[in-house]
Amino acid sequence: MFDFDAELAERYGAFTSYTSSVSPALVEYYGENPAAEVDRLLDQYAMPESNVLDLGCGAGQTLCRLAPKVKHIWGLDQNKEMLEVTGLRAERLGLKNVTTVHGSIYDAEAIASLPDDTFGLVFSRRGPNFNEQFIPKLRQDAMVVQEFVSGFDGYPLGEIFGRRHYTPYYYTDHELIISTYAGLGLFPVSSKVYFYEEYFRDGENFEAYLKQMWAMLGNWRLPPCPYEAARDRAALDLYVRYNTTPKGVRLLRQRKVYVLRRAPVAFYPCQ
Repeated sequence: MFDFDAELAERYGAFTSYTSSVSPALVEYYGENPAAEVDRLLDQYAMPESNVLDLGCGAGQTLCRLAPKVKHIWGLDQNKEMLEVTGLRAERLGLKNVTTVHGSIYDAEAIASLPDDTFGLVFSRRGPNFNEQFIPKLRQDAMVVQEFVSGFDGYPLGEIFGRRHYTPYYYTDHELIISTYAGLGLFPVSSKVYFYEEYFRDGENFEAYLKQMWAMLGNWRLPPCPYEAARDRAALDLYVRYNTTPKGVRLLRQRKVYVLRRAPVAFYPCQ
């Protein structure tokens, strides 16, 4: 970590892949770590001749790790502070093949600024789903790696805190992902589902984590609904009572990791 990382780690924590003073005291992966799997896949597909796009690059940890292995790497993020940190990290590491773009996958102007028919590898770690705007930016033989935060993540936290939103839309349902991405000309290579557990020292540790990780109590597609002690303390006490174990306060996590390739999809075999 660099000097600028310490303050960001305490402010953003796991939201931008940092470890902080309120991080879980213990994480039980039971042998299968989704973050390690994403790293393995990126190392496999990142080639010296690759142009790479990191969607939702955050503070640039993965982007800067991959940069020495590839021809050029772009990072897209809607948080200007994170993009500045990514640029500073690249500068400190002496990386000359890094470009950052401010915006999101839904920002037509930002996507238009990316070069067409360029990217052989695109990835997103817990970021947005891909859409039709970014397809022209891919090479015909492009590979896509995506890590999703899935529907059981945190269960039953949302239910106890009154955050399981009305009319849920299952953005990470397997069949929906496959059919939506088929419409974009992205064909699946592999998909894996991970369940693991995080444990917090006590209720105070868990409360501090929820204050830092506001996204745990909301849906990024909806307006934020962060933790507020006056409203949520009773729910916190109930959750802690139900989920305290000898290892600490348990929080269930779920991730899905997909690999897809750009390819024509034959919706009818006769075609």
